[in-house]
Amino acid sequence: MALSDKAKAISVIHNCAVLYKNNLSGKNVLFVTLDNGKSSCFETLYMPHNFLHLTGVKTDLSSEFFFKAALNKRLSPNSIEFDSGGATELKLGILPRLMAIHVTARMIGDYDNSKPLLVTDKFAGTVAMVMGFTCINGIYVPNTALKMDIRDITIKATRRRVVAILVKSRGDDLYKQVSYLAKGVNIKNPVIALLLRGKADIDNL
Repeated sequence: MALSDKAKAISVIHNCAVLYKNNLSGKNVLFVTLDNGKSSCFETLYMPHNFLHLTGVKTDLSSEFFFKAALNKRLSPNSIEFDSGGATELKLGILPRLMAIHVTARMIGDYDNSKPLLVTDKFAGTVAMVMGFTCINGIYVPNTALKMDIRDITIKATRRRVVAILVKSRGDDLYKQVSYLAKGVNIKNPVIALLLRGKADIDNL
């Protein structure tokens, strides 16, 4: 891989690390859906060590050190390798926009296992890009980013339109920030109002 290509990739990673820290790191993001009058929620958590998995690069650095180095703009071309199949370029191409997944996601759905080498559980995203999540100890954390139509890699029966997205810091009990509301959905919607007051059971809406 040409040094110039790695330099461009590192520039994207450096910038995305800052966006990840400001928008997602240490936070829970709750995707609220509505289907035939029934509401459901998909809660996710973003930690510093999850960032590396979204970039598509290979490295000998630990995931925690990689994120710190990226934040401090200290990554070097010698510290990363690209995926031989071209996945790195595709991931980095959409990564800046995925750093705003708490605003841009429009659908969620269960992974349909259509890609033999891809291990993940759920996706959130749009018809142009997705972020994948895997469940670890009962918590969904990000583990991949893809330049794909979410409808092409999720099970149709599980696919839901996102009508609201709520954000909170990991240590907070209540969701207080509404980062996205679909057109026609009011913040006074009973489900959203209950979530903001901490009176809704996320797992049993």
